[in-house]
Amino acid sequence: MKDDASKEAEAPKRRRRWPWAVLAVVIALVGLVAALPTVLMHVDLPEATFDLEPLLKPAARALFTNHTARVHVDLGRSDTWDIIARGEGMLLDWPFALKAKANYSIWKRSAKGEASISLDGTRWTAEAKFSFSARDGWTAELTVPETAFDERDPVVGTIVSRIPAPAVTGLVYSGRLSLDARAATTNSAAIPAWTATATVSDLGASLSADGTPVDVVRLRVRAGASGLGDHVDFAPMFPRAESVTAAGVALSNVYASVRATETAWLVTEAGADVYGGKAKLYALFLDPEKLNAGFTLFVDDIDTGRVLNSISGLRGEATGRLHGKIPLRIKDGAKVSVGDSFLYSRPGERGSLRLEDATPIMDSLSAAGVPEADRNNLRKALANLTYTALGLDLRRDQDGGHAMEMKLHGSATSGKTTVPVSLNVTFHGDIEHLINTGIHASGKGKKR
Repeated sequence: MKDDASKEAEAPKRRRRWPWAVLAVVIALVGLVAALPTVLMHVDLPEATFDLEPLLKPAARALFTNHTARVHVDLGRSDTWDIIARGEGMLLDWPFALKAKANYSIWKRSAKGEASISLDGTRWTAEAKFSFSARDGWTAELTVPETAFDERDPVVGTIVSRIPAPAVTGLVYSGRLSLDARAATTNSAAIPAWTATATVSDLGASLSADGTPVDVVRLRVRAGASGLGDHVDFAPMFPRAESVTAAGVALSNVYASVRATETAWLVTEAGADVYGGKAKLYALFLDPEKLNAGFTLFVDDIDTGRVLNSISGLRGEATGRLHGKIPLRIKDGAKVSVGDSFLYSRPGERGSLRLEDATPIMDSLSAAGVPEADRNNLRKALANLTYTALGLDLRRDQDGGHAMEMKLHGSATSGKTTVPVSLNVTFHGDIEHLINTGIHASGKGKKR
């Protein structure tokens, strides 16, 4: 009976002790969590490695020899920051240094801070801000300030040099690049919403594309994307360039409207000033991996004299305006072929033609059996001609070459004598022999 009474007396005591035991455990755990940062400051933390390969598409993986990020961090504290971190490691192919600092509240379960990363031996740095709250979720911001680069840059230069482009040689470039990115969650949505914007400005480039010299002056473009988790929506791009010159043909005030998807680029509209007139194209689909595309270039109100001087072998002066269309096909981003094209003067519009050297036309007439006396009379007519109709038609021959047909109607004046002129002549050859635009049908340039 005594033993049963003792047990009954001890039971209330045990019930009174267990809340204190639980409270002691909680206090111990809170103390351990609170002391953890201080403890970690006296511990040599191991190096952390992160696998970045799942984040890189196959084409992007080929641009780097290392697909991981490694970092070793030492912790400390200061009078104004609860934690200060200094670290170093490798981000893809480049060593980097890390500095970070943060304040935190255990009771509010929140933290906020900032960090900076610099790639060793380069101009590239990034600044970051971050915050966390058990109630509100987390936010992060990353900024790469505008940084100048060129082909010798250890980051941009290395990446560009690894992009497969066998038709491109002699590439020299420079420009400026900046980046802004933001991501955030809420306590009710664990999947982050994010945005990222990269801006390239004052980009100048000089290169040879399959033997064709190309120069770009002051290109600027902003590329952006946003998404939720791994879902991506690309923002429209509106590249602009002061000028683009290909083998002596200068395009100025170049612009485009581009929409990107995960598999292709759609150029909804592009245009430029050329030969004193306008050139435009619409609805161009471009495969970003193979860089193949086909489209039609529409030209309007271009200067006849400038077109005349672009035809190899013809020298002289002309007035008037031309209109027409030129189908083009791009292969592998550099090889350009021209389909059947035409340029014409509008009916009723008059112009003048003063040819100092009409050798290509005379050679074609000679090959067709036109007598020398007739050719000489025509040469004199083309030296001082007023035309009422002028047309240039470019087409492919059966043998794969090109033929340019020139149609010309008007009147020629020599002294006080004016005679009617009607010319319809076709001359043959590779396109680089006909039009001095550097567009190579055979893949070889011809020195003049």
